[in-house]
Amino acid sequence: MKTRGYLIVSTMARSFYEAMVMAVESLKDEIPDAKVAVFTHEEWIRDSDRHLFDHIITPVPVHVRTKLWALPQTPFDQTIYLDADMFVLNNELEEVFDYLDQADIVMSENRPYNAKVVYFTHDDQVGPGIPCRELEHYLDSDMQLYIDGKAHKFQWHCGMFAWNNNEKTQKLWEEWLKWYKVHTVDDDTSPFPRGLKYWDTFAFWRALYENPDLDVNIKRMPNDAKYNFVTGYKETELRPGTEKSVLHYTVDPNYTQETYIINEAAFDTTYGSFETLR
Repeated sequence: MKTRGYLIVSTMARSFYEAMVMAVESLKDEIPDAKVAVFTHEEWIRDSDRHLFDHIITPVPVHVRTKLWALPQTPFDQTIYLDADMFVLNNELEEVFDYLDQADIVMSENRPYNAKVVYFTHDDQVGPGIPCRELEHYLDSDMQLYIDGKAHKFQWHCGMFAWNNNEKTQKLWEEWLKWYKVHTVDDDTSPFPRGLKYWDTFAFWRALYENPDLDVNIKRMPNDAKYNFVTGYKETELRPGTEKSVLHYTVDPNYTQETYIINEAAFDTTYGSFETLR
């Protein structure tokens, strides 16, 4: 029988650890038998939290995109990845595992009106010192990237997805991390603006674009907004008569409230290092 479980990553800012604890608590409240693997820094883990985690993987890279390093290391045959800033509202999230009978990976789709790229084009900056106007040259309101006059859609939302652990998905995770490193660490000569290169969704798209022969079957989850309802989504994204299963909010690494221990200065100035483990 295939093993099933959830994978959540929290590194860089302590706020993500506190969000992860709340995410796992909400998950276990609704699905008490859920198995959870967490990738985080050992020194953050309180003794009172350990009962929540079935697998603790540490040390981990000190990087804001440690998830790209973590995905190939899932201890499960079938895994649901959740961003740390998610809250489980009911046990219907378990339905997602059944969708894996028909695909290697199941994901939700980006909503252009609420996507990060739309925020980028309205904010003053994209990442450290990156003018948002650079992105407008490459992306339209439908989240299409133009290369040599051809449109390529940024279809998939990378904040929640599920996969079968097999050779094909392992290869895709390898390529995803490779292209993220190419964009952000190596001497990348592609013409794309730096703000776009630091977006993990862009690296996911490029991993697929650069590997057209990669035989990975990716499908959209039925009623996908139900399992990844991002703050700002319209209620009409849900099928009539259905309710949200997972709320996806956003953790501000500089936000301070009694349940958060935030404000690690380095977070504002760096994305971290995949080579530095802690």
